[in-house]
Amino acid sequence: MKDASIHRPCERQCQQCHQWLHHSRFCSRIDKRLTDRTVCVFDAICKACQQINRNDAKNTNRPLALIKNRAHARAKMYGESTQFFMVRMNWRALVPDMRGAMSAEGLCKSCGHAFLNERDIQIDHIDPPPSTPSRVDWAAYEHARNIRLLCASCNNLKGAKANTRFLEEQNAARISNEQHQWFADDSDAGADEKVDDADDAQLSLFDDEFDDES
Repeated sequence: MKDASIHRPCERQCQQCHQWLHHSRFCSRIDKRLTDRTVCVFDAICKACQQINRNDAKNTNRPLALIKNRAHARAKMYGESTQFFMVRMNWRALVPDMRGAMSAEGLCKSCGHAFLNERDIQIDHIDPPPSTPSRVDWAAYEHARNIRLLCASCNNLKGAKANTRFLEEQNAARISNEQHQWFADDSDAGADEKVDDADDAQLSLFDDEFDDES
């Protein structure tokens, strides 16, 4: 950090990072209150720090923005406002879930894998709404208590299935996968035994030939 007594006349100090930087690194504007319109007023913090602050604010508010965007899409389907979904349907309670899913520790509740990106974090209705629901029906199904966040792969697998059916299918798939792995491991073990037997046979033949030569 430079001492104020030795900085150049063209430099000014950023009040956030406290670095002495060239004045071009600060946003400036003409001070219209003065008769001399060549006098500029500079921002207290440099452009780099302003960008850091904007990024931090964006990252902090990003989960809320994503939930609002998805609430807006659902609200439009039913002719309701985004505010109705955020408050009456309690979608604001999904913001902490979205923030957790977007973090480095975020995992899909179905497959247990990390989300690939923001698009991979999808809204899933635990019990899917009826295809032609009445107002009472869709309000019950669109409430936050009936919503969870899944990855795109798991959400596509579930589709419009009842949650019970989805759970049964996933459990059956897990068992089938375990059995397949068991058979694959058993086949590999059998192949290794055959190789070992073939090696033993070759060694035995070599020993017999050696005995004959002796």
